[in-house]
Formats: sequence, structure tokens, C-alpha cells
Amino acid sequence: MVWSQLPWQGKKVFIIADSGDNIFTLWPLGVKEIIAVDIAQKACFLNELKGVALKELDFTSFRILFAPTFKNPFFPEVTLADKQSIYFRLRDFLSEKTRQWLDEEISKDRFPVPNWREVSFAHLIPHFTNEAAFKVTQKAFKPYPVFNLPLEMALKELKAEYDFIYLSNISEYIKQELRAEDKDEEIISTLEELYTLAFRRLRPGGYILFYSFGNAISQPSLIVEEKKIATKLGLNLKTISIVFSTPLIKDSHFVHTLGIMTEE
Repeated sequence: MVWSQLPWQGKKVFIIADSGDNIFTLWPLGVKEIIAVDIAQKACFLNELKGVALKELDFTSFRILFAPTFKNPFFPEVTLADKQSIYFRLRDFLSEKTRQWLDEEISKDRFPVPNWREVSFAHLIPHFTNEAAFKVTQKAFKPYPVFNLPLEMALKELKAEYDFIYLSNISEYIKQELRAEDKDEEIISTLEELYTLAFRRLRPGGYILFYSFGNAISQPSLIVEEKKIATKLGLNLKTISIVFSTPLIKDSHFVHTLGIMTEE
């Protein structure tokens, strides 16, 4: 992963919670504090479950709990019953709201499983890859708050400043949604509002990060709006290409992009 190329040691981070795996990979890099937000309540529940699981389970049980139930070349083959039996070992360590949600999922013969996209990245995530890395993550992990809020509201209402603000692929999602509604003319103003909110929460010398599911080097149009906004905010924009394959697709080759806005 590209995280190790950035200066996380002793830093305060604002991040989209998502599956929690980006957060887990940051603790061994020495971050001081993490504030996570997600508009999806499911993500908040899963972050709590994953934190408890990391603390209480061994490597094998952890992988079973968060493995998909479809056949794949990376995770062991598991059933819902396998996952549920491990969950019941953790249930008493969870908050009441998280227990209620997971209990309801189980009552419908469901249990949260990663989707295809998450599984395609799993071999790049240290705590899923080998036991030694899992134990490093266990040792470095700290409990962190997860706020069930829209991103923009969180940036407005959580009165704090951060060294890193990771917006994930939110800007890409906004572009797709507005283009689908034939509102292309609103893209730049909507993104500018988002990045300005992030900029106002940034400590001097801090970083705003975003992710694109494409190659911004060969397709610069993917981040043309971000370039304009960075210039307007007085920030430099640089990119890191993330080149990888996935065992889910034979002979696969992908290039994604991490965008970095900073004063440096």
C-alpha cells in the first residue's frame, strides 16, 4: 500500500470509515489519533465489530469472520454458520446498537460479508495477508470514534483540525451522480464546497487525500476539477499511481490514483 510513503507518525487523521481496513493499516504507521465518519450506519457497526475482532480473535478466526461466502482464491471457504459462531464469541463486547443490528442480520440468515470490490483489494491489506502483520496491527490498534454523519456535516460540526483528511473516492462519486442527472455544470461548485470545508479543517502543512479508480496520469481529465480547486486554495496537487493485480481476475492489471493536496 502507498500509505507508507506519507508522514503519518504522530498525526491526527480524519477519514471515511468504510470497511475500517484503511484505518487499521494506519495504526502501525504511528498515527496519534483517528476520527472516522460514514453516512452509512452499517459501516459504523462494522468498524466497531472489526475493532473488537482484532482485539479478541486470532488471525485465522479474524479471516473467517470477514471472509466472503463466495469461492475465491484468497480467503478460506466459509459458511454463514462459521461466521455466526465466531460473532457470538464477540457479541458481549459490542455496544447494544451494534448487537441489535447484527442479531437482526443473523435472524434473517445473513451476516455482513465483503463485496467483490473489497475482496479484490484484500491481498493488499497487511492484517488479512499474514499472521505477523496481523499481530503488528493488533499491537498498534487504538479504539477510535466513528460518527454516523454525512461527510460535509462532519467537517462542519466536528470542531477540530487535522493533519490528514482522507476523502476516499467521494469526489468521484459526486461527479458520477451529477453527470447521471445531466448536472455537469454543478460539478466544480459542489466539489469546491467540499474541498474548501476540508481545507478549513486542515492544520498548517497538512494533507487532503482523495482516491480515484482510474489512472490520472494517462487520463488527466479524471482529476481536472481537483487541479483547479487545489490551485484556487493555494495548494499543490500531486498524485501517486497505485498499480496492482487481483487474484480474483486472471492476468488482471489495474492502475488507480491517490491524489494529495498540500502546501508543500
